[in-house]
Amino acid sequence: MALLIPVLLFTGLVIWEVYFSGFTPLVLQRFAVLIHSLAAIAAILVWIIHVYAGIWVRGSLRAMTLGYVTPGWAWRHHRKWLRALARTESAAPTPRREVAP
Repeated sequence: MALLIPVLLFTGLVIWEVYFSGFTPLVLQRFAVLIHSLAAIAAILVWIIHVYAGIWVRGSLRAMTLGYVTPGWAWRHHRKWLRALARTESAAPTPRREVAP
């Protein structure tokens, strides 16, 4: 996604007829439209896959909404981080307690 955004920006400027049509030849504009369209499709697919992966991987939504993961999740997905926590004896984040209204 970090590569697709600049591609979309630059090709969008090239195909922006109101301001830049006099600076770019028609062949370059047509090529920019093709690249812009392909980059847009790729960005949409990356976004869909990213959302799907966030929902599919069990524990990810809890990590994003509550800010903590279980030790088992950390071991399965981020062993290096879990080992660094254990090595430094750092206190891992604890879950927030819900307060009854």
